[in-house]
Amino acid sequence: MVKPSETSIKIASNTIYQIVGKVVSMTITIIATVLVVRMYGREFYGEFILMQAFPALFFIIVDFGFNAIATRELSGNWEKAEKYLGNILLLRVGLALLVMTLSGIALIFFPYAAGLKFGIYLSLFLILTQALYATTNVVFQVKLRYDLSTIGYVTGSIIIFLSVLLLTYFRAPVMWVNFSYVVGGLVTFVINVFYIKRLGVRVKFAYDKDLVRFLFIQSLPLGLMFIFSQVNFKVDSIFISILNLPARYGLNNTESVGVYGLPYKVFEVSLVVPTFFMNAAYPVLVRHMNESRERLKETFFKVITALSVGGIIFGLIGIVIAPLIIRLLGGEPFSQSVPVLRVLLGGLVLFYSTQPISWLIVTLGGQKYLPLVYFVSAVFNIVANLLVIPLYSFYGSSVITLLSEVIILILLVYFARKVWKQKYA
Repeated sequence: MVKPSETSIKIASNTIYQIVGKVVSMTITIIATVLVVRMYGREFYGEFILMQAFPALFFIIVDFGFNAIATRELSGNWEKAEKYLGNILLLRVGLALLVMTLSGIALIFFPYAAGLKFGIYLSLFLILTQALYATTNVVFQVKLRYDLSTIGYVTGSIIIFLSVLLLTYFRAPVMWVNFSYVVGGLVTFVINVFYIKRLGVRVKFAYDKDLVRFLFIQSLPLGLMFIFSQVNFKVDSIFISILNLPARYGLNNTESVGVYGLPYKVFEVSLVVPTFFMNAAYPVLVRHMNESRERLKETFFKVITALSVGGIIFGLIGIVIAPLIIRLLGGEPFSQSVPVLRVLLGGLVLFYSTQPISWLIVTLGGQKYLPLVYFVSAVFNIVANLLVIPLYSFYGSSVITLLSEVIILILLVYFARKVWKQKYA
């Protein structure tokens, strides 16, 4: 029997910590979803989805891939941790305030009701709380201490759950139910700051112009990739909310967002496995690249094999139990969500395979190719959704989501081979 290596144990344990935290938080999110769906109905759940879609779409501009660059640099020189943390925090807070202002101005021109617009304005504070939370995770990622990050994440999720429970009980407007996520995010940040101090790291707000410039230049390819990738995930709900929809489905725009948003929420939950697995595996890929080509190759194939097999298994199970999932979460009013969920879960293997390939490209220093990959996919996604949604509504969007990922997979494989040859020619 082969004994697992210390590296394998570290990756597995940190992945498990993250999954435990995410399972708790997503369980709470699902319960919150059920409460909103059952207490407020399809239309208000659609508003709830839009209140979350806007900050999710724009937060990625604030994230901009700074963590990946900081992890790469600090894995080899931990002494710079306090300077990196302070400057990334200043950078993200500044970007968050700018993005919140600009997106708030843009929202004026959307054809939404006043109540929905106000709810989205409140939700924009999620951009700030996510920026704070993401910055503290730099320390936990480099140190492979996601156990500490999980404590903060779970505590914030519990605060969200209690707030949602209380607000839905008193039938508060759905905008305040959604605002619970802002409060929970702030609690998570405070707890994370406590733990990074326990690890001996202090946040030093000493602005370093050269470091900020370095972070921007190094993160630019990855940041653009994240932005274009997020377009693939979030723009469909926004399009469904504003485009003319076919009358044969018997739903208005906001109801359609709700019917599409419920299976998409389940789909997003299923994507936490490759995300957290790669958070733990990425620092190891960097170290093994520095050791030898064969060590990196061996580790990468273990990672992508595990994720691809997992994607196939989870996808097949999801296709079979999709009707049960929708019935439990939304009931009969969401019966139209079942085909959407089957399409999305049927393509899980695509999403489980693209993540390790993209991070391999980053490990090899080929991140300059990633914006092109995701830009091509984003353009296809936008154009295809504009054409398909007026004809097939959310059913068309679910298929476009998978086709966009097929494009990403093909381009990633091409550029991964190219970067590998350049690195080890």
